[in-house]
Amino acid sequence: MKKARILLADDHMIMRMGLSTLIACEEDMQVVGEARNGRQAVELAHALKPDIIIMDLMMPELSGAEATRLIHDAYPEIKIMVLTSFATSKEMSEAIANGADGALMKDTAANDLISAVRAILAGERLIPDRLLRQAEEDSAVPRLSDRHLDILSAVAQGQSNSDIAKRFGLSEITIKKQLSTIFARLGVSNRSEAVALALRKQMLKT
Repeated sequence: MKKARILLADDHMIMRMGLSTLIACEEDMQVVGEARNGRQAVELAHALKPDIIIMDLMMPELSGAEATRLIHDAYPEIKIMVLTSFATSKEMSEAIANGADGALMKDTAANDLISAVRAILAGERLIPDRLLRQAEEDSAVPRLSDRHLDILSAVAQGQSNSDIAKRFGLSEITIKKQLSTIFARLGVSNRSEAVALALRKQMLKT
């Protein structure tokens, strides 16, 4: 039986050991290499040409999302399944957009993870609906003018409408109207929601 060749990419040795032990129990799979960071994952993908890479998202030197892009562009035949500890993340959205074939949470049951690897190797694209929806939402960044972003940044700094009005030489009524416009474009109802959304989508300079 030809075994599927798997490359593990995770900066945590315990995680790599756990995955390696799990895969060693399967007759149709074998681990051919382990990468400690995203850059090494790209290098080993080039050297080993694995059938599939199990890729952590949060790694030093090069993120899992960026490593996914580089590998997918160079070797589209290599399958990539990304793992994350967070259900929503900018990195997950990027990895999906960059060509990941599958996405799973790190707390996925062992049997489900092995089943996912087999499904992806068989040609399926295995991305849970909630992660796919989140990726679509994260990729859609609302358009705000530079002035709107300046005002929202001031709000994020804890400034009141009065403070913001003085800062930009405007009336408080104008600031309230501008904030109403910002809320409408972001689809939120108050200052805290606006700031939280803007920070999550990295719209503000922090």
